[in-house]
Amino acid sequence: MKAARIHTYGGAEVLTIDDVEKPTITDEEVLVKVIASSINPLDWLLRSGELKDLIPVSFPHTLGWDFSGIIEKVGSKVTKYAVGDAIYSRPEVSRHGSHAEYIAVPAVDIAIKPRTVSFASAASLPIASITAWQALFEKGELKKGQRILIHGGAGSLGAIAVQLAKAQGAYVITTAAENDHEFVRSLGADEVIDFRKVRFQDVVSDVDVVLDTIGRQVQVDSYAVLKHKGILVAVNTYPDLELAKSYGVEARFLSIKPNGSHLKKVAEWVDNGRLRPIVGHEYSFEDIAQAYSLSESGAAKGKIVLHVSTP
Repeated sequence: MKAARIHTYGGAEVLTIDDVEKPTITDEEVLVKVIASSINPLDWLLRSGELKDLIPVSFPHTLGWDFSGIIEKVGSKVTKYAVGDAIYSRPEVSRHGSHAEYIAVPAVDIAIKPRTVSFASAASLPIASITAWQALFEKGELKKGQRILIHGGAGSLGAIAVQLAKAQGAYVITTAAENDHEFVRSLGADEVIDFRKVRFQDVVSDVDVVLDTIGRQVQVDSYAVLKHKGILVAVNTYPDLELAKSYGVEARFLSIKPNGSHLKKVAEWVDNGRLRPIVGHEYSFEDIAQAYSLSESGAAKGKIVLHVSTP
């Protein structure tokens, strides 16, 4: 089979498409023919070596975090899934990556893909939806009628978070560049702040939850807009707990793991119209280098999806 692998850390030149053997599975895993896989910034950050202390891998390593596909083989202890099932997942990437024609993944980490969308759309969802779900409803404890500020509402994570928060019945405020305002309003945002022209802390106050997707000074400035005992959830920079305490608020950091049960809930929300995937760019597997270049440029809008094979 074909797999996009790295044999060392580095720039775009270290990513190669290799011929490798299909992975074998344990009794509790399934072997999946990958139909589509999406690209996340985490992919090229891992390739570059920036994440080597957080996510150690052995070389050669197959990249990729999100995918959708069709089960080709099931382990002897797998009872919930069968050969031919269309599934989607975010695997544990320290072992197998999804930028390959086949992947072995524990059955507990998968879910039946949303039936109302394509494989490409399903492949865009796992990391963003699991992160948004856990950030909003578990770490952030977001409830109906509460006010939330979501930083970066037009990004791949922010776009999912805006939709989930609105579906939960929250009042949603988000930051986005002016040319993305119509887009994030279409997702359900009640207020949109142009972060290039307006300091959000000058116009936002008394929110119950902040979802910080940016970090750095944005995180520091966010404490002041929270209500007393409000919650800031950070997903990429560990928050200063003492600073949060000085503002009378809580700060929590989210580190996600594969979670099939959450993906099952996300699929239900997609199929009942409460959540829509945002696919911005699609590439063939052979053009993976171009797809990575687009992701690294920061110019992508919506998820970047690779068409790995056909159903």
